Amino acid sequence: METWITAGVAQGEAGALERIFRTNDRGHEVLAAECAEVERTCWSPGVTEAWTGRVMVRRSPMPAQQQAAGLETRLGYAEKKLAALTPPRGRGTRQITDEATLVEAIDTVRKDHRVHGLLSGAWEKQSERKTQYVGRGRGSASRRKRVIETVRSHITRMARQGDHVAALLQRFGWKAFVTNAVPTRRSVQEAVGCSRHAYRVERLFNRLKSRVHIAPLFVKRNEHIEGLTSLLTLGVRV
Repeated sequence: METWITAGVAQGEAGALERIFRTNDRGHEVLAAECAEVERTCWSPGVTEAWTGRVMVRRSPMPAQQQAAGLETRLGYAEKKLAALTPPRGRGTRQITDEATLVEAIDTVRKDHRVHGLLSGAWEKQSERKTQYVGRGRGSASRRKRVIETVRSHITRMARQGDHVAALLQRFGWKAFVTNAVPTRRSVQEAVGCSRHAYRVERLFNRLKSRVHIAPLFVKRNEHIEGLTSLLTLGVRV
């Protein structure tokens, strides 16, 4: 029996990529994956002899495109929220007067949309002074005056970090798998095909929901959670 598990591979450890194609439902030959193979010497506590592990490093174009689209969406939402933090002066607009509050709000937006390190910005403190007469009534030359200063922190520039975004895009779509199938039994192309159709727990309930209309159900007790999970797993198997 062959075993497939997820593994981690250091950058630059894998060899040359091999392009693997497949025929889609329209009869066109499209790129299915780019894959490279690397071998590792493995050992286990209590075992005297080491063995060679086979790691398949694979990049799939479709997941990479989906992840890139998701990143673009998150960046767009983050830019809109950051621009809304410091609106122009006007009636009914809430201004941020403290610089520390603005920095905290910017960090919160970056964290919520998972774009920390991908957006850089600059801000400045703006002040506006107005002179008013003290008390009510008309002003005169002998009447006292006071100066009211309004201070706000304003974002002057917000831009994407092109180098960081490009580096993140290069990492999309990559996965690494380990198999106990030797090269004489499974070639790189055959190994990629097996991994694409391998059993994955996270896909089970997606398949069930696509075939059966399941309504959300809220439970709190542990035995209810365990029973519902067992029931859904049984339904997937059926």
